[in-house]
Amino acid sequence: MGQRDLNAIEQKIEDSKQKEKKARKAKRKKDRKSFFAEFKKFITRGNVVDMAIGVAVASAFTAIVTAFTKGFVSPIIALFSNSASLDEFKWVIREEILDADQKVVQSEVAILWGGFLQAIINFLIIAFTFFVILKIVSSVKKRANRLMEEIKKFADEEAAKEKAEAEAKAKAEADAKAAAEKAAAEAKDAEEKRYRNAMYEQNQLLKEIKDLLQSK
Repeated sequence: MGQRDLNAIEQKIEDSKQKEKKARKAKRKKDRKSFFAEFKKFITRGNVVDMAIGVAVASAFTAIVTAFTKGFVSPIIALFSNSASLDEFKWVIREEILDADQKVVQSEVAILWGGFLQAIINFLIIAFTFFVILKIVSSVKKRANRLMEEIKKFADEEAAKEKAEAEAKAKAEADAKAAAEKAAAEAKDAEEKRYRNAMYEQNQLLKEIKDLLQSK
């Protein structure tokens, strides 16, 4: 095997490596395109968009309820206590100890039940609001369904009425046609009967004339 053959083998190996490298690169590119295409399809689906809108609205509504609790409910409750807000309500288990320089020697240990109570109030307000909204939506939906049923019923009645009128009209036309055909048939029979009677009378007259001529 000469140098030329070795060079040809090395060139084939190099070409094979390059081809395999290009194939891997094309596969990675195709996989990336497929991944982004699936991701785009996922985020553009209606239920995902609706879910995102719902989460955004719920977050904004939660912020409104929290502001309402802190701005209106907490001051009203604070009127009956020495605290300024619900967040300050707590049950101290161990008092804070300060030294002569007002440095904390022992930290306070307390159960912050005011914040928990505020979270409960927020939850109840949100739950009640969503309950009212769902009741309103359910009522509107029931009315819409009832209206659709009434519209459908009215449409069915109109369709049945039109069908009955069309059938009655078709029956009347069929009866009129049958009566006309019957009258035409009776007129034809009467005409044929008159024709037969006239032919019979004519034959009788010819027979009498013939008999008269024969008798002379």
